[in-house]
Amino acid sequence: MSVKTSDPRGWWSLVNKLSGKSSSGSELSYPDEHGNIILDKTLATRLNSYFISVTSDIHTLDTATLPSFLPWLDQPPTITTSSVCRKLLGLSACKASGPDGIPERLLKEFAPELAEPAMHYVPETGPPALRPIREDETILDCSCHEHISFKKSISNELAEVYLEMKSLQLQNKVSPILVRRIGEVVKRLDNTQQLSTEAGENVRGDTKLPLDVCPEVYKGTNYGYPLYEKGWIMNNCTNVKPLRSVLSVLFNTVAYPKQDEGHIKTVLKGISDTYQTVQVYLATSSNNVREAVEKYENVDVVWIDKAHVVKGWNTLAGKASTPYVLIARDVFHFTWLTQLERQIRVISQIPHVGVAGGSYRNFSGHWKAGCVQTTMKNYVLKYQEGYFHSKNECMFCDYLQGPFVTKKSLFKLDEKLPNEVVFEDWFSSIVQEGSLVMSCPDAMYFTTDYWSYSKRNDRNVWTPLAKKWQLNRVLLPGGIKHSFSCKDIGFTCRAHSELLPVCCGEAYADALSFFQKFTDAHNISLELNAGSALGGVKGNGLLPWDLDGDILVSAKAIEIFSKEDTIQYFRENGYTLSNYEPLKYNKPDILDGYSKVTFNSFYIEVWGLMGASNAKNLPPELGRQHTTFTKANIHGKWIYTPYSPGLYARNRYGREILKHSQSWIKLGLKHSYVEYDPGSFKPCENPRHHGCLSRFPGDGNIPYFVP
Repeated sequence: MSVKTSDPRGWWSLVNKLSGKSSSGSELSYPDEHGNIILDKTLATRLNSYFISVTSDIHTLDTATLPSFLPWLDQPPTITTSSVCRKLLGLSACKASGPDGIPERLLKEFAPELAEPAMHYVPETGPPALRPIREDETILDCSCHEHISFKKSISNELAEVYLEMKSLQLQNKVSPILVRRIGEVVKRLDNTQQLSTEAGENVRGDTKLPLDVCPEVYKGTNYGYPLYEKGWIMNNCTNVKPLRSVLSVLFNTVAYPKQDEGHIKTVLKGISDTYQTVQVYLATSSNNVREAVEKYENVDVVWIDKAHVVKGWNTLAGKASTPYVLIARDVFHFTWLTQLERQIRVISQIPHVGVAGGSYRNFSGHWKAGCVQTTMKNYVLKYQEGYFHSKNECMFCDYLQGPFVTKKSLFKLDEKLPNEVVFEDWFSSIVQEGSLVMSCPDAMYFTTDYWSYSKRNDRNVWTPLAKKWQLNRVLLPGGIKHSFSCKDIGFTCRAHSELLPVCCGEAYADALSFFQKFTDAHNISLELNAGSALGGVKGNGLLPWDLDGDILVSAKAIEIFSKEDTIQYFRENGYTLSNYEPLKYNKPDILDGYSKVTFNSFYIEVWGLMGASNAKNLPPELGRQHTTFTKANIHGKWIYTPYSPGLYARNRYGREILKHSQSWIKLGLKHSYVEYDPGSFKPCENPRHHGCLSRFPGDGNIPYFVP
């Protein structure tokens, strides 16, 4: 059996002594394949002699003697520490030792340690020859090296960035969420990095100040055996505030149906039994509940009309005088399993945490951790259950599905929103402001969700939230999607410094489809032009930062867009025709005649041109009829485009056309025919908006797609 496996400590000690990193008063010994004892000095001498003999067999490479069919090498061939390591690992351990007397199994077992010293025996000078590349010169990975220099250099760089961001965070210039994410990346690259926040996050600056709750200590894996009701024990500290002065319970029962009013008494009894001194503020619209809670001295009752559930929460919060409040939403039972101290401790000890909740189970026993991630980007709000990062056995989240403890100063709900989505709005707001949200699954609530059915099945309950946050899509777990038009959210498609939402792209595609059907019916050729043609190449429709659309039609037919019946027909379908200009030149290869189609503050410019590019450049049998013109997919509508849209776009706009640039008007250029410098966007008027252009890459189309 390998010494490395059977005696790891002894193996490591042997490695250190052989390499000279440590010394011993007595010599080490190692048996060879014949059972003879080899002393450490003898072994080291044999190893050195072995590698010297190998390198002496390597002749200097004479490129003149290479076969003619081999390619000429501008640089001499090289070997690396990694390749030496792999070669040593590939040796057969069962073979007898070579003429140098070194057992093969010994070379294989110590391959990671021998690879680096072996490099010193490879010639580094002279004519073109095998030359070693030191580990700090290469970015090759090797399975026998836990960390390579490239990985460490990236880790060091990120660590410096992390610390700079940490200092900026103190000036409220950097999101704490971003700081933590960078820290996690550093640790993944090199877990030896000790980030400053990790060392000091749970240490109070002044231990003489009273604590919100006492600290806890883990008693070990056997302490709670076999059922593990315990394991973490709260210390009996003396410098702790009374819990009554730290936390209040807000219990809004206005939405509870009459048949569930019995659960309210159960909850109050559970709170009274578990936390006798904690003050409870209860909102109700039931006289029966009001009478039932009179016997509890620590319960204040607030009468709230059944139609004002959200107002009830705000009213309860206004009555509380403690720094923390428990938002006991939809609870039907309360026991010691809730562990309020645990959640208070998380908020008070981890910087920037403003909310801490727990897991929950329902009547039938179905349990969930309750942690949800949200992404609000490009007019889409997406919810995904789960977590990316954790701390102190709690998950970092963006939204909590169950009850939670929060700082009272943070809690203020928007009373204009429906009951179903008011907490979704609140969590989005506090996360955007920089608060961290955590869920500790070891704290468990007993809840029932009175709103889940309507949230999943009724798109209308989301409409006010979509309007407030300018959302075209809300994507819920389980593949549920709610879509909203520009009209639903009151959005006009006038480009500023944010992306146009997908509803504008869809309206643009509908307009093109309507226009194309009209021109087909009147046998008028049509093709996308300029930026609209480029949009068909780079994505699947309107460039979301474009100011307008561009169409070419047959110049001889441009007059039809000035006729009153045409104008009326367009108006009846939601489009305005305006700015008509008749033909001036009557010449080929020049734009002649003009009209404009407007809808929802967006417009499409219609230019006249004699002859279509498809008719001119496609094979005759494909260019004679509109039906065989080249078409681009514009949000699901197949619209006529130039004969070869990619070639047209490259010839029209020049270099790096697949990278992105805003309109020449936004960039302050003289005209649209200047060469652009693509790849980036101008700063946004509102950099925090989820559609801000500077938050998106200046290349690629996948980041802009909306499901």
